[in-house]
Amino acid sequence: MRGGRPGLIGTVARTAVIAGTATVTTRAVDKRMQEREMKKAAQVQQQVQAPAPTGITQEEKMAQLRELAELKQMGALTEEEFQQEKQKILAQ
Repeated sequence: MRGGRPGLIGTVARTAVIAGTATVTTRAVDKRMQEREMKKAAQVQQQVQAPAPTGITQEEKMAQLRELAELKQMGALTEEEFQQEKQKILAQ
């Protein structure tokens, strides 16, 4: 057995182990970062595809429809105008 510093083969072997460990670690970190970026991109895409809320509640829709019906009863709207406006409200 030899004492002191390792020989050339020992140094080369140690360097190879350290380099291999560094490579594996770097690849694992890169893979994890790519997965995170893919998840973020998927979330952004889902948000873009999801319809934006119009901000009108069911109660507000009902109030608008009642008001529309009153205007029709008073003769301010024709049947055709009533139906067009009704569809607009329901589409919101």
